Formats: sequence, structure tokens, C-alpha cells
Amino acid sequence: MADGVDLLLDTAQLDRDADRLVRRYLSAGTETIADVTKGLERALEAATRDAVPGRLWRAWGSRAYPDHGPARDPAGEVFVNGKLRSRGAIEFWTHPGEVRGKRGQFLAVPLPAAGPRGRARDLSPADWERRHPGVKLRFVARPGRAPLLVADNAVLSGRKQVARANSEKRIAAGRGSTTIPIFVLLPMVKFRNAVAVPTIVAAAQRSIPGEFIRRAGAVTTS
Repeated sequence: MADGVDLLLDTAQLDRDADRLVRRYLSAGTETIADVTKGLERALEAATRDAVPGRLWRAWGSRAYPDHGPARDPAGEVFVNGKLRSRGAIEFWTHPGEVRGKRGQFLAVPLPAAGPRGRARDLSPADWERRHPGVKLRFVARPGRAPLLVADNAVLSGRKQVARANSEKRIAAGRGSTTIPIFVLLPMVKFRNAVAVPTIVAAAQRSIPGEFIRRAGAVTTS
């Protein structure tokens, strides 16, 4: 009859190995959330860049908590950088709705001839008149169409064809003046859901299990 065999287990080593394995799985979860969060930010940037002119796509940012190491409840967030202007612009392009003037007033929307806005958040008719001393905008009603604010005795100048007052020297040289539309007046501006944020977020959420399984598989085989 064979002699009995005594098995000696190093429980301390088993505990250390188990702890190491758990920490690696928890780290895999952290990496998954960090990568999916960054991927969501980039997906929103790409969708915004495709749908919205300019550099608004740069407003998206993200952060993961923690960004590495083991954690039982890792989390990530995607947010809009900047102040009210950036947040308002993102809301404009990601939620359907409409903008109306205060107290029923028209919204004055600058036309290309109005020129650059500069550092001002919005270019209003009063701002434009201050930039062009001596020029007063005139209201022009157009039955069945949006009314205009126009500049009389003006010319278009420069590569961008921006309106400015005609000078006496130019008039003497035979450069005639004209009436140039500067603002179109609208009772409201409708905006649409050009960037489908919920759809993009849902796709990112669906990717989490697969990403974690891929990383967990690497833990098991390593």
C-alpha cells in the first residue's frame, strides 16, 4: 500500500497570487473605461468636425477616474471645454430647437458683408455702426421675405468683400456708392440635431464589455 502524501500549501503565497490576479483584472477594467472614454471623445470630435464648420470640435474633452491602475469602480466623463459660448454652441448643434429674440424682437444675423466679429461674442447692429462712424443702418421691409438692415453709400472692399463707407476721394475718382445688406432680420432661428450625441454615446457603452473581455483574456493567458 502506497504511503500517504502530504500536500503543503503556502497560503501566504496563494493570497499574494490571488491579490495580484485581482489587481490585474481591476486594472483591465480601468484601462477599458479610460480607452472607451477617450474613444468617445474622439468620436464626438469627428462627428462635430464633419457637421459643424470651424473649430468647435476642439471643445470636447474627457477624463477618466483613475486613468490607470486597479480600481473597483472606474468612471469616465466627456465634457465641453470652454465657457458659456462653447457650451451654447455645442447645445445648438446637438439638440433640436429654436432661438427667438427677447421680447419678440428680431434676431439680427450678420451677412458676409458685415465683416469679422473680432473679439465680440456677437456682432450687433449697434456694434457695426460703432465700427463704421457716420454710417447708419436702414431698415428695409421685404413683403414675404425677411427684412434687412442695409448700409447706404457704401462699397465692398478687400478680398472678403466687406462693406464700408465710401470715401470722398473714391467718389471723386468715380467709384460709385451702393446699398449693401449688412444684417438679415429673423423672428427665430431653428436649429437641428446635427451631431447625434446619444447614438455615439450608446455605441461607446456597447463596446465596454468586449473591450474588457479582450483585456481580461490577456490577463488570463499571461
